[in-house]
Amino acid sequence: MERKNTKIRQAEIINTAIAVIGERGVSGLTIAKLAERLGMSEPALYRHFQDKEAILSAVIDEIAVAITGRAFELAGQEISPKEKLKKIMASHVSQVEQRSGIPRLLFSEEMHVKYPALRDKLVMCMGGYLSTIENVLSEGRKDGSIRPEINIQETARTYLGMIQFAAMRWSLSGLSFSLSDEGERLWLNFCKMLKA
Repeated sequence: MERKNTKIRQAEIINTAIAVIGERGVSGLTIAKLAERLGMSEPALYRHFQDKEAILSAVIDEIAVAITGRAFELAGQEISPKEKLKKIMASHVSQVEQRSGIPRLLFSEEMHVKYPALRDKLVMCMGGYLSTIENVLSEGRKDGSIRPEINIQETARTYLGMIQFAAMRWSLSGLSFSLSDEGERLWLNFCKMLKA
């Protein structure tokens, strides 16, 4: 029973950390702010995570499951490659829209400079995501639904780049437009580029 309570508490800490990052950025995430938001003492929080870096590492794991793990699941479905790509993009955009801390974490200077191990972890997650997209694009090229002359790796990077740029623009705008609507428009345009 204690283990379950610990897992639930850790999940609460991770999700609250993502929310705080969404509001204040990575630099605005402190143990004191997190403990206050959760209504717990700092020593109680330290029983679950040894420091801010450990919390950020757990946040990255959570995002990896929600975005990269989900992309891998969707890629395994018995649907057309284009439908897979559409569902993966919709799922990715939905996760970002529900958790505005995601783009603020990814594009944080603190993550890029202060925490090299976490930066490397993000790069690895991104590599897994790109690999999944490349596999789906290859399927589409094989079944003839995607133009045979496209470069698979560059097209996968373009796909991810569209989502990341839209997420960054949405974040910088103060979440002032529907990211889902933007994702739908980007998908329709991307689809035209893929047509065989």
